[in-house]
Amino acid sequence: MNFFDIAILLFTLELIFNKYISEKVFLYSLYLSVLTAIAQIFTVGYKWQYMPIYFLICLYGIKYTFKFSISNNSLKFASGLFIGISFTISFSIIYFLPIPEFKIENQKYSVGYEEIYINIESRSQPLAFSEISNLSENSSRELLVDIYYPSNDGTEPIQLFRNASTNWGETVINYLNRTWNINLPSFIFSHLNLSFLDVGLDLEPIKGELPVVVYTHGWAGEKIFATDQLINIASQGYIVIALDHTGLAMFTELPSETIYNYGSTEASTKVFDVMKEMSIDIQDTLSHIKKLNYEINFEDISIIGHSTGGGSAYLFCRTNKCSTLILQDPFFVPIIEELDNIELNTTSYFIYSQDWYKGYEDDNSISEIEVFREYTKNKELAEGYYLTDSAHYDFVAFGIISQLTSYTFLKGSIDYKDSLQTNNYFNISALNKQEIQETAYLRKIDK
Repeated sequence: MNFFDIAILLFTLELIFNKYISEKVFLYSLYLSVLTAIAQIFTVGYKWQYMPIYFLICLYGIKYTFKFSISNNSLKFASGLFIGISFTISFSIIYFLPIPEFKIENQKYSVGYEEIYINIESRSQPLAFSEISNLSENSSRELLVDIYYPSNDGTEPIQLFRNASTNWGETVINYLNRTWNINLPSFIFSHLNLSFLDVGLDLEPIKGELPVVVYTHGWAGEKIFATDQLINIASQGYIVIALDHTGLAMFTELPSETIYNYGSTEASTKVFDVMKEMSIDIQDTLSHIKKLNYEINFEDISIIGHSTGGGSAYLFCRTNKCSTLILQDPFFVPIIEELDNIELNTTSYFIYSQDWYKGYEDDNSISEIEVFREYTKNKELAEGYYLTDSAHYDFVAFGIISQLTSYTFLKGSIDYKDSLQTNNYFNISALNKQEIQETAYLRKIDK
């Protein structure tokens, strides 16, 4: 809980137990609770979780103003019970649905941030993307890209997404409802636009050509879905590029309109073609960024790919020089069906969730761990690990929702902090080509 959470809850608690304090203290508590609530709304942002608290503050304001009191014992009990339940519900919601805040541990540099828009007029919208989204087939390819870079300037946590026209927390819920035919309230993740990240805008990058890391998300992922890992990588001295694969991404907020992904892989004629077009997105993004004012060593490019993004990362490095390939639960079965095998030409680090390591596929189809063991060539270039007690989305925290994902079916039982710490250790060790040691949450897979 942050300062405002604690302050508002304490002041409201004083209002509830007003009969044990003097009228003067009650009045001060009422004033402070109102001022704190207003300050929270204007400095942090509105949270629907506070509605019961706001209501209680207003209720006590009316009671004080009109000197209202209840003489009937039954009504007193009922009102006290209602107030107690309202406070308990609000306290529980604030605790279990917190505003995520992402700090960088063991950082060498501060992290700067920039979002860029790319319009590739020479490339028409691929069918692979338009058939799974509301993209127009006749439009040119448009991409949104996040760039994180190291800086010596100071930063403090800021809210990057607070004023976005699309509330991505609500978009996550709408996607889940549409895909899994469930009916979660659309506002339940609305506070995610208030997330704090330890990055800065318009910072001066450090001098010298820096290695680059590209992050390519999975099916209906998003470029912000692994921000907690990406800012950590940038803090170690890398330029980190995360792109939305427009049409495949859960949503992409283009200048002209917002593009949404429709749902599962069943909407796609050929998943391999999606991955191939994703790899072209990576190439186009790098070509555009070469024109910008960043000192980047384009001879030192590493790729991190999650799920379908792992397939696109492999296809990119299959035809381009890469330094390191980090594959988080890579979805390689469509590539096997098209190319028969995975032929590595880049030092590659595979990390699987425990679900995928154990099989996590239909019994009649190839599992991803079988791909690693039986269909991967040049295994001297491969290192394989799995994250214990994890599921597919423990590599992305499902939209930097942090500890909130502990209460969903989207991840395993591993604690968010443990999964993030393990992923950070794995990523940095792999990028530096250091020996990766087994830990309490990281296990090596025999080839």
